[in-house]
Order: sequence, then C-alpha cells, then structure tokens
Amino acid sequence: MRAAILYGPHDFRIEDRPKPALKDDMCLIQVKACGVCTSEIHQWDHKIEGLEYPRFIGHEVSGKIIEVGKKVKDYKVGDHVAVWTDKEGYADVLSVHTRYLSPIVDDIPFEYALSEPLSCTTNAVIKADIQLGDSVALVGTGFMGLILLQQIKLRGSSKIITIDIRDDMCNLAKNLGADVVINPNIENPINKIKEFTNGNGVDVSFEVGGTQSTLDLAASLLRMEGKLVIFGYHPGMRKITDLGYWNWMAYDIVNAHFRDLHIILRGARLGMKLLNTKKIDMAPLITHTYPIEKIEDAFIAAKDKPKGFVKSVIVFK
Repeated sequence: MRAAILYGPHDFRIEDRPKPALKDDMCLIQVKACGVCTSEIHQWDHKIEGLEYPRFIGHEVSGKIIEVGKKVKDYKVGDHVAVWTDKEGYADVLSVHTRYLSPIVDDIPFEYALSEPLSCTTNAVIKADIQLGDSVALVGTGFMGLILLQQIKLRGSSKIITIDIRDDMCNLAKNLGADVVINPNIENPINKIKEFTNGNGVDVSFEVGGTQSTLDLAASLLRMEGKLVIFGYHPGMRKITDLGYWNWMAYDIVNAHFRDLHIILRGARLGMKLLNTKKIDMAPLITHTYPIEKIEDAFIAAKDKPKGFVKSVIVFK
C-alpha cells in the first residue's frame, strides 16, 4: 500500500508498505479520503520536541470496506464507512475495529464524511447545552466553526453571531445561516454585540480560532453568568489574562475537548447521522482536494489559507 510518512518539517515521503493485518473483529478499509487537520500543522511545519519522527499521521478518514474479519456481523464488503482513528490515515489501506466505524449513505461523497471533526463539534454542542432562544457567538469560522454554526442552529438558538477576519468566511457563514457576521478588521465585535443584546452580551460564546486573541475576545462578548466554550485547539501555552474579571462575571467555563473514547465515538456516530440525513452541509466546506502525491501542497494550503480556503482533503482514487 502507499502511505505518506512525515520524516520531519515539510518532509512527507510516499512509501510502499505492507498491507495491514486483518483480525477477526476488524475491517480492511480502502481509504478514499483523509482530511488535513489543523492540529497536525504544527508537527509538519516545525520539529516538535517530544514527538518521534518519522510519524504516520492522518485521522479524518473515510472509505470503502474491502475485507471483513470472521467475527464481523454488522458490516460487509462494499459498505461505505467513516472511520475514527488517531493515526495512519494518510494511506490507501487501513485496518480498523468495527467499533470505530460509522455508516455513510451512498450519495454522500467520501471527502464530506469526516467523522472525527464531526465528533468534536457534535460533542462540543452537546456539552455546551445550548438552550432554546440562546444567543450564541462563534469567534472563528473556519472549517470547524462552520460545522458548529450548522449544529447550533439545530438547537434552536435565537441569534447566531459569527466573527472572522476573512470576508470570504463571513460571507460563507451568512450563507449557512448566521444571523449576524462581524469582521473585527472592520467593526468592533464587542460594541456590535452589545447593540444586539441590549448591552448585556451573548448567552454562549465559542472560542474556535485557537489563539490567545480569540480566547480573550470570546470571553469579552459574554453577559454576566454567560457560558464560555473553549473549543479551538491550543498548542503551547495559553493564559487567562484576567481571571479576577472572569470570576466576578461568574462565567460558566466549558472545556470542549474530549479524551473519553466512548464520548468521542458517540459524537462520531451522532455527527454522521446528521450528515447522512442532510442536516449538515459539507459541500461548501471542502474547498481543496489533493492526491496523496501532493500532500505537501495540502498542508501548505491548510496553513496559508488562500482566498476561499476552508478545508484540505487528501483523496485516493
């Protein structure tokens, strides 16, 4: 099989490797797509101390079952499936236990059926426990923010306000149902949100950008006793710049990262159910696709975010 192995910064190498072994309770997957996750960019762009290289990464996988183990009952050869895995996704074959699979209906393209990011957003919305009529701010509307936007709409919020410095992402958020879009380079988000909330702030604020500035901004948009959902991926040190203020405002701080595999897989299945029933539209979010031989270009696009970029996906023919 072909696999893209990361040997160091900007050093992916396409290798021929043996096909993975198939155990009785596992399926062999012909990988059709693997999304490039923002959480992988730092280890591709720089050598990270404590991480071993070469690395066989990739975890946003979908594909077709080409072989099943003797004990497998719920799946058959030819089934389309989304796969939860924490590695080895940038390859054209993957062996995985059936508990990590979610069905894909046949009319959903493989590059849309990325259950790992759907698991993250689904579990975050569940944990945030958005109530009917809540006002919600999303600080950062890249790929994950735009999925969150669609799922938050399903919870019956009264107003969703999205904030992003890219006009193209603001326009896309509006098309996907945001009630208000704000570009901080043009308008002051704090002042604008006070206009919409009688000076109080929103009920729920999601930090999605994964930076200190987006964390600070998300907190500043909340009403007293509002809910701050920390969702964005945070490599490296982050700090609360004014814990005393957060404490006085009585913020309900929600950590929307998950390590319990049972919860992660629950989110994957629920997210895929929403995708399969057309409650989530991934078509405008998958903007850049690449063959495995162009994986370096896929990562460059994910880092540089050219105009119109939302998501890179490696596709296998």
